[in-house]
Amino acid sequence: MRLGLACLTACLLSSPALAQDGMRQLGAHVHGAAQLAVAADSDGAVLAELTTPAYNLYVFEHAPETAADRAVVSEAARTLSGASMIALSGAANCTLTGTQVGGGPDVAADHDHEHEHEHEHEHEHGDHHDADHDDQDHHHNEDHHHEATHDHGEDEHTHAHDEDAGLGHADVVVSWTFECARPARLSEVDLSGLFAAFPQFETLEVQYFDGARAAARDLTPARPVLTLD
Repeated sequence: MRLGLACLTACLLSSPALAQDGMRQLGAHVHGAAQLAVAADSDGAVLAELTTPAYNLYVFEHAPETAADRAVVSEAARTLSGASMIALSGAANCTLTGTQVGGGPDVAADHDHEHEHEHEHEHEHGDHHDADHDDQDHHHNEDHHHEATHDHGEDEHTHAHDEDAGLGHADVVVSWTFECARPARLSEVDLSGLFAAFPQFETLEVQYFDGARAAARDLTPARPVLTLD
C-alpha cells in the first residue's frame, strides 16, 4: 500500500480547505460520535481510518467479561471487515484490499487470563489433596500454597488493573485500504453500510483529501454520503 497512516495525517493536516472549514479536532471521545479520515493518491490507493469510542461498536467499553462479550467484539470485527462498510463511487471501480482493527477491549488476552486462572485453581486443589496423605508433604504444600496464593493475588491485581484500563474512554481505530482502477472518477464516500451495521453511530466527522480536492462534513444516518467536488 503506497499510502501510510503518516501520509494520511500529513495530508489532512496540510489541507487548507479542511483548516478553513473549522472542523472539530479529531479524537474527541463522545458516545455516538466518531471521526473518519480518508486519503487517496493519484495511483488509486485509498486509505480510510475510523477513530471511534468502543461503545459505538460493542455497546460497552470494559474488557470482555463473558463469552457473550467476546462474541460481540469478534462479530464486530468480522462485520467491519466486510466490503459494505464504506462504499466508494462505483465508477471509480474500487476494491477493498485490507482491514485492520486496533485498540479497545482485548478479547484474546482476557480469554487467556481466564484459562490461566482456572489452571491455577485446579493446581492448588491438587496440592491440598496431597497434603491430606503425608504430613511432611503437608508442610511442603503449605509453602507451595502460600506461593500460589501470592501469585494468584498478583494475578488478580493484574487482571483488575487490565479491567480498569479497559473501562472509561476506550477508543477503537479501524483502517480500510482500497485500490481504485479509475481514481479520477472517485466522487463520493458513502457510509450507509457503517451506519446500518452499527446503529450506535449518530454522527461521523468525515475528512477527505487527495492532493487536489479536500472535503469535510458531519455525516449522519439520514445524510450518510460525502460528495466530492
